[in-house]
Amino acid sequence: MSTTVVVTPFGLTQQLAAACVLSNIEGTIVPIGEFSGIVLNDTDVATGNEAAAAISKLAGKHEVLLLVRSEEQIDAGHYRHGTRESDVPAGLALKNLPDVLEQLLLETVSAEDVEGSIRTDSMTKLQASAATMTPGRAAVARTALLWIIAAVLAGLVTAFGIALGLGGNTLAWVVAGFGVIVLGFSLWRIWSVLSKGAKR
Repeated sequence: MSTTVVVTPFGLTQQLAAACVLSNIEGTIVPIGEFSGIVLNDTDVATGNEAAAAISKLAGKHEVLLLVRSEEQIDAGHYRHGTRESDVPAGLALKNLPDVLEQLLLETVSAEDVEGSIRTDSMTKLQASAATMTPGRAAVARTALLWIIAAVLAGLVTAFGIALGLGGNTLAWVVAGFGVIVLGFSLWRIWSVLSKGAKR
């Protein structure tokens, strides 16, 4: 068994926690100076490598640092785009990062005891999705939701109008026609809003 810490360029622990939850990576997120990391306790080296590779894909062009302590040895490496790019001298990595990193690796400090830590199992996927949503995308989602509600109501009005219209009620056909117009416009607005949102 080993202790694994992946140090990432994410500045906010909330962001890293959300990314890990959505990627099914379990652990405890901790602030490490200006960065944030995820601590994977009681994992083997292979699991640590898989987690570092997955997180490096989320980090885009930035690299992440994997540190794995097994027995008395610490292995360190840089990952980018899902691939281990290079080995790193563990002493150099620890020297240039806050002391909390070494304490976590040596297990003299528990990840849950670090101020600002977040367990990934404390966040739902819905909360994680909301945490990763930009203000612009959130506004698009709200607007699309309003038009979806309008479309549903228009569909109900249309169905109701047709049902009554089949019984010979002329006014019901007018209501059904109005419902069709509103439904069509609502569907067009939903498509328009989501298309613009996808480009953001």
